[in-house]
Amino acid sequence: MPRRREFLRQTFITAGAISLGSFLADDSAAAVLKPEHGHGHGHWPWPGGRFSPFSKFSELQPPNADGVMLPRGFHARVVARSSQRPSAASTYSWHGAPDGGATFATRGGGWVYVSNAELHDGAGGVGALRFDRFGTVIDAYPILLGTSVNCAGGPTPWNTWLSCEEHASGLVWECDPYVANGHRPGRYPDTDGRSLPALGLFEHEAVAVDPFQRVLYMTEDAGSGGGGRVYRFVPTHRDWPPGRGVRPKLRDGRLQVLRIKTFADDVDPSALDLAGRITVDTPPQPVEWVDALEPNQPQRAVRDSYRAAGTTPPGQHFPKAEGMWFFNGIVYFVTSFNQRIWAYDTHHSTLELIYDGNVGDKSKHSIDEPDNLIVSPLGDILVAEDSGNLEIGVLRLHDGTSQPLMRLIGHDDSEVTGLALSPDGRRLYFSSQRGETGHDEDGITFEVTLPFPAK
Repeated sequence: MPRRREFLRQTFITAGAISLGSFLADDSAAAVLKPEHGHGHGHWPWPGGRFSPFSKFSELQPPNADGVMLPRGFHARVVARSSQRPSAASTYSWHGAPDGGATFATRGGGWVYVSNAELHDGAGGVGALRFDRFGTVIDAYPILLGTSVNCAGGPTPWNTWLSCEEHASGLVWECDPYVANGHRPGRYPDTDGRSLPALGLFEHEAVAVDPFQRVLYMTEDAGSGGGGRVYRFVPTHRDWPPGRGVRPKLRDGRLQVLRIKTFADDVDPSALDLAGRITVDTPPQPVEWVDALEPNQPQRAVRDSYRAAGTTPPGQHFPKAEGMWFFNGIVYFVTSFNQRIWAYDTHHSTLELIYDGNVGDKSKHSIDEPDNLIVSPLGDILVAEDSGNLEIGVLRLHDGTSQPLMRLIGHDDSEVTGLALSPDGRRLYFSSQRGETGHDEDGITFEVTLPFPAK
């Protein structure tokens, strides 16, 4: 417990003091990430007297008409349904199987919420909802079309959306959230998104950008037996030059895999049969990053071919690696198959297991099969469930427990996706991917109004 409290203190010591948006304002902002410059201790209220609506809330209340259970003071509404037009001013029908999402501020106090479509055979892509400053949906449009199995992804500090394809040759696509791709009256082209093959070909799940060390981190959702890795892409100096507000091309760099130094290559460090396996009580593990083999080829096939030839591919397995988020020098990511949440310290190059839903008091573990994950500007970790009882949980790092913030009733064949906070911190977005029917074309996207801002 003392070690966990220290981790909590260092993780949130500058909570709310810095965000990805700082990248656009001052490149030297990385200095405040160092613990010696902190001014808080991870206790409520946060510095400046700010409280988070996720720090303490009531038990879940009975569901509303759409099957959404929330604490007292939180209110939900539907903002989009698959196959329906979210706005009378738009000709775009909301996509099926809504998955990963994010928000982006617009002029005048409004914002855009983007959402992936996890559909196969070129039917995927990304849709966008535009809100005015009052929270009214005023437009809807696609920002990427013609791709497949767009699962999660991540926002960038330069206000684009990185959409991830989750298939064996999946790419990352960079999209402009503010513009309907090549919009012409009454028609849309196949796609105007920009593919980023340098970020690898594999079953991409999520992306997190560290703008201070100029690195992109990625998860591979290769399933429980696919030997999926955690990756990073390190752009060259020419690709991402130092300087205030400079954005990368993401064309030239090194694709690398995470390797825990104390474990052999090509094993699952969570496996019960491994001596010295990692638990929530294990000290942080030293890690290194090793160049991926044949980075321009599909990675699962590359690993299989090297094994067949008697060569062990580098890095360890992270079974069904899913959501990922960068916050204050820490990269959080999820392995859904074993109900674990991890934290990679970018300054000390260590990896720590911070949550394990398989151990401890089950009554205090509301997060089953964690999937999507975000961190609020005040340091709250919000996690959506892939299945389980379809909840969004708040992770309590001080004691390793979690508390349900939202639960879906009557959506049994669905999953919770697309977590995102509005730029002003007053609204939380998520989707029921397949709604109440369990069909991709019946997804529902919700907005939750918070009792006060999470910012």
